[in-house]
Amino acid sequence: MADMTDRQIKRAIGEAKRSGGEVWLTDAQKQRGVGRLRLRANETGGGAFYFRYSDSSGKRDSLPIGTYDDKGGAGLTLKSAREKADKLSKVYQAGKRDLRAHLEHESAEDRARMEAAARARTEAERQATAGTLHKLLDGYVAHLKRQGKQSEPDVRSIFRRNVVDAFPHLAQVRAADITHRDLSAVLAKLIDAGKGRTAGKLRAYLRAAFAEALAAEGEPTAHPDLHGFNLTANPAALVPAKKLSAFNRARERTLNETEMRAFLAALEKQSGIARDAILLSLYLGGQRSAQLVRLKPGDVDLGAREVTLLDGKGARQNPRVHRLPLTDRAVQVVGRLLDANGGKPFLITLNGKVPVRTETLSATVTDICAAMLKDRTAREPFELRDLRRTCETMLARMGISKDVRAHILSHGLGGVQARHYDRHNYADEKRRALESWDAELERIKGGKTADKVVPMRKAAK
Repeated sequence: MADMTDRQIKRAIGEAKRSGGEVWLTDAQKQRGVGRLRLRANETGGGAFYFRYSDSSGKRDSLPIGTYDDKGGAGLTLKSAREKADKLSKVYQAGKRDLRAHLEHESAEDRARMEAAARARTEAERQATAGTLHKLLDGYVAHLKRQGKQSEPDVRSIFRRNVVDAFPHLAQVRAADITHRDLSAVLAKLIDAGKGRTAGKLRAYLRAAFAEALAAEGEPTAHPDLHGFNLTANPAALVPAKKLSAFNRARERTLNETEMRAFLAALEKQSGIARDAILLSLYLGGQRSAQLVRLKPGDVDLGAREVTLLDGKGARQNPRVHRLPLTDRAVQVVGRLLDANGGKPFLITLNGKVPVRTETLSATVTDICAAMLKDRTAREPFELRDLRRTCETMLARMGISKDVRAHILSHGLGGVQARHYDRHNYADEKRRALESWDAELERIKGGKTADKVVPMRKAAK
């Protein structure tokens, strides 16, 4: 038997098409046990090559090689089919008698290698395009905003001024490639500029941002902007904090009665939103400005003479509901704010879209302080945050207990006792205390001498 030729193949294809059946051609058998090339001509006018062999059990099998095309464009030429058959024959002769199973195994291994290579390429691309430090910082700010954290504006500002604007090239580096040395250089610039307290805050914010992004991996409830940074460590946590803590010393400045009298007189000469916001903070015992400015008209209940703040300070996931009674003078201030509001989403606002910035309130206090220093009615400079400390100091001097002060000022309420055992809402105690505080502010404004202080106790039943 001779080997098949192109002429024979074309004749067989024509015959199969005319008869509507199959026609088989086979290359000559040179020797036994090596397998042979075969072609099947079919009724559709095509041909397909097969490698014919006997497996380890003696059963004959035919492995498809490819379709026939004498030009080699859409299939195999006779020559290329023989080359493929020769390669299979060598594998067969090498002892792989179950050729089909062997090839399927090889194919599976090839697929596994290809899939592994594809995964490696995908991971390499993911690593190459992982989020930058800038994106991580923005993601953390978005996370704070979603949680309603009052620190969000401060964090956004500190990141922008001291990282994104000050170190633009570093901000575009992949967050996963940032080292503690990179962050130390950022903090060193602030310390050299005499901004040690800002450096301490920035380190804390950076540490928190990287920690949130690390925790977000595989956590579907995390903010989507914190995913995809491929972090393996928190570089900010490796920056020593011990020496930075020296810049975070607690302020001790409080105003005495003479200074408070001068401050109240100067404040009442002011006009507008900032004045009323500061007055309301004072009448409510020295509330945090960042929480106060986020009040909405719906947080005010004039019928119940009560206002509701949301204390999101700290690591709590949900802000603490902080209700405070309104005295007569506090009601007057709130009334002015409501009249000026005109249906805007925030009670204390200038443009109607966002709350007034605490910096605006700070600027008002700074201006008053400067005038008082010039008039020598202030011993030394003071800031907006010093008013809260002054209020609590004066409340303590009035005999208001530490527990009641804590509930008025919403601090120190995260312990085991407050969370699990003390369920009293202190509403009556807060109202009595703030009424007394209102009277005390009036006494100070009028320059009257203080009566002998008698510690406040619960009214007898």
